[in-house]
Amino acid sequence: MKKYILLLLLASYGFNSFAQLNKEQEAIKKTFFDFLKFYQKNETKFNQFRLYKGTGKENNPPFKVLWTEVEKYFAYLRKSVPYVGEAYIKAERAHFKFSDSCFKADKEEIMPVGFDYDRWAGGQETIDYTIQWYTSPKNIYQVDITGNTAILKIGSELWEGATEADRSWSFVPFTKEKGKWKMADNVYPMDDEGEE
Repeated sequence: MKKYILLLLLASYGFNSFAQLNKEQEAIKKTFFDFLKFYQKNETKFNQFRLYKGTGKENNPPFKVLWTEVEKYFAYLRKSVPYVGEAYIKAERAHFKFSDSCFKADKEEIMPVGFDYDRWAGGQETIDYTIQWYTSPKNIYQVDITGNTAILKIGSELWEGATEADRSWSFVPFTKEKGKWKMADNVYPMDDEGEE
């Protein structure tokens, strides 16, 4: 009897993991995919903003956030990037404030905290690699919607010999602004407990 219950639970889990997304959930997933494609085409523009600089010799530490340039970046997002909105800009501002506080707390740090990876695509890899990672047809996509907020969860494809417990998950927060789903922050890995 215990075997049947375990089998039923596993089948139920598998069904829920691979359930199709409804229309609204698909729209959220599509927004993220469209953002990745937009970023891929406009990576140079995203990276042209000099958001921080080293104030030491040859641009070395200590670092500081260049707030005037940050505001230009936000203006670019508002004007040119339809996949993000004010919640995204608010999250970016919070990230930059955190980075600036780290720069002030540790003036000798040689890695510019918050700028030592691709913030938009979440990692050290190029967008050409990352876009394949997040859009693989072997991934699992789940979207949890609560009112005007949502979380897109991306379960990576499993490698040969891997089990479901080995699957790595990332998440992208969304918010509904003026009737449209917009990214509310960048993509991040979920922790080991499945928490955002």
